[in-house]
Amino acid sequence: MHSDSQSTNRSTRPRCAWATTELLAQYHDEEWGHPPTTDAGWLEMVILETFQAGLSWRVVLEKRSAMREAFGQFHPHRVAELTDEDVEHLLANPRLIRNRRKIEAAIANARIALRLAHEAGSLSRFFAGLQELPEEAIYQRLQSTFVGVGSITAQSIAYATGLVTPPHENGCWLASVVVDAPRVEQQGDGVQASQPDDDVDNAAD
Repeated sequence: MHSDSQSTNRSTRPRCAWATTELLAQYHDEEWGHPPTTDAGWLEMVILETFQAGLSWRVVLEKRSAMREAFGQFHPHRVAELTDEDVEHLLANPRLIRNRRKIEAAIANARIALRLAHEAGSLSRFFAGLQELPEEAIYQRLQSTFVGVGSITAQSIAYATGLVTPPHENGCWLASVVVDAPRVEQQGDGVQASQPDDDVDNAAD
């Protein structure tokens, strides 16, 4: 009964125009702009946003479960340990976004995440430090730190994770709720467990 009520509320709420499916609406309402709570969650958003380039966010979300399975639930050390042979297996998996450059960037970013976690105490602490910077500096730092992150992807990561307040459209039920970016909690125990674009589905594989 409770889940049916939640679904009904979600379907009748006015929201940003890009939230056109139930999956997108759920992401919009429950995740967009909320900081991840684990290092794996932070890495997941970096990787998913880099995979979005040239695609719709809907495609990424539809493949998210398979990507979690293939990338070890996005635990940084598991992704960092993937080999060239693993890359070939991933490229052969029809459930994934099969793009060699993006897969190799995911592995590189996991290795970067491990280094950042070692230097800052956790990946969450690294991102918490970014929130102290001006908005443009956050984007620049994301671009200079991670592989495959351009200006648009950097902005998307910042919006998705709450480093910068996401721009809910006028009339969206969250536009009057979201005022400032939520504070990122600084996880202290090391590595732990954008506005989405329009549909461009022809690069899904």
